[in-house]
Amino acid sequence: MFALSDADDVPVFSVPDPAPAAPKPQRAKTRCRTIEEDDLDAVIGLLRAGFANRSEAYWRRGLARHRAQDLPDGVPRYGYLVERDGEAVGVLLALYRVVEDAAGTHLRCNLSSWYVKPEFRSLGTLLDGFAMRDKAVTYVNVSPAPQTWAMHKARGFKTICAGQMLTLPILGRHRGRARAASPETLALLPEAEARLVADHVSYGCLGLVWSHGTTAGALLFQRRAIRVLPGRLGWLRFPGLQLVYHSPGLDLPACLGAVGRHLLLRRGMPWFVLDALERRADLPGRYFPGRAPKFARGPHPPMAGDLSYTEIVLFGA
Repeated sequence: MFALSDADDVPVFSVPDPAPAAPKPQRAKTRCRTIEEDDLDAVIGLLRAGFANRSEAYWRRGLARHRAQDLPDGVPRYGYLVERDGEAVGVLLALYRVVEDAAGTHLRCNLSSWYVKPEFRSLGTLLDGFAMRDKAVTYVNVSPAPQTWAMHKARGFKTICAGQMLTLPILGRHRGRARAASPETLALLPEAEARLVADHVSYGCLGLVWSHGTTAGALLFQRRAIRVLPGRLGWLRFPGLQLVYHSPGLDLPACLGAVGRHLLLRRGMPWFVLDALERRADLPGRYFPGRAPKFARGPHPPMAGDLSYTEIVLFGA
C-alpha cells in the first residue's frame, strides 16, 4: 500500500512489518563419553532394561568388584555411554585390566553388556567405534550374542574359543597333589598369580593349587549349571564347574588326575567344562563345537580358557 505526502505530492510507501521468522528447530545433541561414578544409577537402569533376567544387585556387585582393581590414569573405569540431549540412551561396559605375562605389561579390555534403547538403536555403532580406538589394547568378548559372531570377525576379531570340552578329570593321569587355595599353598605361586587367585576366591570361585616336586600351578573354577543334552532336553541342567583360569605354564593333562580326585572327594564333582579351540585329544571327555565361542582383537590375545577378571567371574552366574 502507499499514501500521498501533503508536502510534495510524492508517493510515500508504507511497508508492513515482516512476520517474525519461525524458530529453527533445535538439533538433538548426541555424544559418546566415558561412564563416571555419578552415571552408575542411569547405567544400571539401562542394563536392567536390556537384560531383564539380571537383578540390580547383580550389576552393582560386579561393578563394585571391578572398581577395586588398580588401573593406570586415562583408562575408563567402567566403559562408555551414549547421551541424547543429556539423557543416557546407550551403554557398553569396557572392563579394563592390567595384564602381566611373558610378553610384559599390557592392557586387556573385556567388552561387555551392550545395550541401546530401541528408538536410538542406530547410535549403537558410536559405542563400538569409540570403545575400540586404541590399537595397543587387546579387546575380548567372552559372551557375544550369536547374531554378532560374523560382525566380530568382520571387525578383525579372532576366535580364541570355538567350543567347550566336558571332561572327566578323574580319568586323567595321576601325578602330584591338588589342594585348596590357602595361605600355605598360595605361597608356592608367584606373587602376582597368588593375588589373582585370592581375588577370584573372594568372588566365589574355587581355587586349587597343584604341586609336584618344585613345580606348582593354579586352577580356578566357577560353579555353573551345565547343559549336555541337545534338542527338547536342552533345558536340563546339571551342577558342574567351569575352568576359568589356569597357570599359563601348567601342564593340564599331567595334573588332571590329581585335580579330578580332589574335585570328586572334596566337592562331589566328577566333571568340569573348559574352553577350547578344538577337541583336545589329551583330555578325556567330549567336545561340543560352537558352544560359547569367544573372540579377541589386539596384540596380546589371551589363551583359551583365561576368563580371569572378565564379566563371567566379576558378575557371576
